[in-house]
Amino acid sequence: YDVTVTTNDQLLVADFDHHCIYTFTLDGNYVSKFATRGPGRGQLSEPRSLITDLCGFILVAEVGNDYVSIFNKDGKFVHCFGSRGSDDGKFNGPCGIALSPTGNIYVSDFRNKRVQIFSTY
Repeated sequence: YDVTVTTNDQLLVADFDHHCIYTFTLDGNYVSKFATRGPGRGQLSEPRSLITDLCGFILVAEVGNDYVSIFNKDGKFVHCFGSRGSDDGKFNGPCGIALSPTGNIYVSDFRNKRVQIFSTY
């Protein structure tokens, strides 16, 4: 479970058990929910961590699908990166994601026991 604040001042909550992202106002009022459970692109499986990048995109680290999904500020799927494996750029349990001030994305890769750094995605 994780929370982040978007560039348009909304609170996003990753719900690991229900495989979706909830949107709230900063006062805590429910706005919407996006994504459904599944293995497909645009679906979520065990979303563990999320951030918004400098352009307002929402990046979600998914433990169940072993990739990072990217959504626009309205919750519409854009694309994803990564897949299951141990090579560079692949994940086995991505469970944390962070953004550096310079725009690099850091993804903690639980079962591979590492943190990967991405300058583009």
